[in-house]
Amino acid sequence: MSLSKQMMLFITGMLVILLLGTFLLNLNNTRSFLEAQLQSHAQDTATSLGLSLSSVANPEDPSSMETMINAVFDRGYYSHITMRDMDGQLIYEKSNSHDIDGIPNWFINLISIEAPNAEALVQSGWIPLGHLTVQSHPGYAYIELWKTAITLLLWFTLAAAIAIGFAAYALRVMLTPLKKMEKQAEAIVRKEYLLQEALPGTIEFKRVVSAMNAMVYKMKKVFDRDAQHAEKLQKLAYQDSVTGLSNRRHFEMNIDALLDTQAEASPGTICLIRIHHLKEFNDQFGYMSGDNLVKALADKMMNNFNFDNSFYARLNGSELLTIMPTISGRKLSKPVSEICEAMPKVLSHLKASESQVSISIAYLDYTPGNNRSELLAQLDFATKEASQLGKNQYFYYQPEKLNAEEDTRWKDMLNVAIKEKRFILFQQAAYDENRKIHSREALLRLKDENNTIHSASFFIPAIRKLNKMDEIDKLAVSLAVTYLSKHTLFHGERLAINLGQSIIRDQTFQNWLFEQLETVNTDQIAIEIPEAIINANRNEVRPLIERIKSMGIQFGLDHFGNRFTNMNYIQELRPDYIKLDTSFSKAIEQDEQTHYYISSLCDMSQSLDIQIIAMSIENEAQIQAFKELGIHHFQGYYFGAPKSL
Repeated sequence: MSLSKQMMLFITGMLVILLLGTFLLNLNNTRSFLEAQLQSHAQDTATSLGLSLSSVANPEDPSSMETMINAVFDRGYYSHITMRDMDGQLIYEKSNSHDIDGIPNWFINLISIEAPNAEALVQSGWIPLGHLTVQSHPGYAYIELWKTAITLLLWFTLAAAIAIGFAAYALRVMLTPLKKMEKQAEAIVRKEYLLQEALPGTIEFKRVVSAMNAMVYKMKKVFDRDAQHAEKLQKLAYQDSVTGLSNRRHFEMNIDALLDTQAEASPGTICLIRIHHLKEFNDQFGYMSGDNLVKALADKMMNNFNFDNSFYARLNGSELLTIMPTISGRKLSKPVSEICEAMPKVLSHLKASESQVSISIAYLDYTPGNNRSELLAQLDFATKEASQLGKNQYFYYQPEKLNAEEDTRWKDMLNVAIKEKRFILFQQAAYDENRKIHSREALLRLKDENNTIHSASFFIPAIRKLNKMDEIDKLAVSLAVTYLSKHTLFHGERLAINLGQSIIRDQTFQNWLFEQLETVNTDQIAIEIPEAIINANRNEVRPLIERIKSMGIQFGLDHFGNRFTNMNYIQELRPDYIKLDTSFSKAIEQDEQTHYYISSLCDMSQSLDIQIIAMSIENEAQIQAFKELGIHHFQGYYFGAPKSL
């Protein structure tokens, strides 16, 4: 039973006892007063009647006395009037045996009113003739006492109701801080940190709230420290201090993951900007101006290549690089030429127009399965080709001619595949260290006319180019819902559906999605969204995640930890689990900086009870390296290739 209920019962009990005692005391006082009134009334009647009878008393003829007694008896409300001689012999008696009307018998039986007898001496001259006895009838007293009891009961009931209502309101107000403390404690259990800004007026509650706030503040400070530590390690390990871009180590980790044929990655474009004569520029204008030049070019590169999932890096002092998954190089002639044309303006802004510094830009297409060294060699060759074209020029290595027929062929093929339901779902499970399945990630596959199964990297570039990602996301959801409506996963397993921008930016798609998910058991569904999309849509994603969780659907962050961002957003979004970016699995065994960074991510996630899944696991050594850091869930080809759902 809650404290408020216990206090209400106590207050109500005390109030009932108080009112009941007051009620009985008032009732008893009224009864005593009425008995005294009956005594007085009877005595007055006996005295006056005795005197009257003495004036007409005649033992030989009692008729006159009877007449007088009858006259008195008929005027008043008496139980009896009795006349006896000096020897006790009855001379005359008049009595009233009528019941008391309008009063419940239980009330009469419960409360006894005694009507005392009053006596008077009747005499003739100095000779006593007899004794007169008068007893008032208690009926009037009972009627008056009943009215008094009813009135008191009504007033006490009203007073009790008002008092109890006031007490309930007062308790509600006084115990409000306790309710807030309860929510605060529940939030701590969920690893959320709520502070009560307004302190209660009650001294005891104020002390407790202050202590709770101090504890929450310290816990939040510990989490903030872990988040800042993780960010610091990330920047030390992977970030260039001048431009804020990734360094060469981070580039190699990411390009290896993108080129891995088992990582479900898509083909794209890689672009290199090489700055010529940067050393001479530094010698002439100073290293600060040189850093400003590199920073300005990096900002221009990020603005012009601002595509979804673009990756930016500084390979060395004079080389900047961008990786653009799913983007074809034939789309980049305009943004690349704008960077080249902006170079004189950058130098003018730095007041270094007379400098000989210039840039060469080279870009080429890549596909999963390419070799990193070969790509860099091709970029180096293409950069030299661009420099031979003159200052601030670009070169597209192995350019493809715009092929409208190819676009039409892809469009027709995809439309037919959707219509004929050639898209199917595969799955790759994530396991814990005991080989128990945590979740099954749904992977979309395309079956062509020859019944050959193609992974997403085969058709996603065309899907993006033709702006059909919304259709593909809907198709994946429909296939997953259809499967779950016919099958039941083992207890604790969930089918994870990875969604893109459409889930956040398209309200119609959101409504459709939740309508679909309501038709199946939501305990067996998880929604995953890449971290890059979350960071680009912080404000829009919060209500979406709250809605997902309110339906009992788990929420996961995909490709986590590879972006330079404030880690505190993890506390706000509170995902059920996160999937590390595949690039970390490539470096976890040898790179000590990656080891420290992942360790800090584990500390931060464990403080929030967020599970971490290591991705692209290919060998036992990777599992052991992650286990040492506290990661106990894994997914990758080590456990088997994706298979049909």
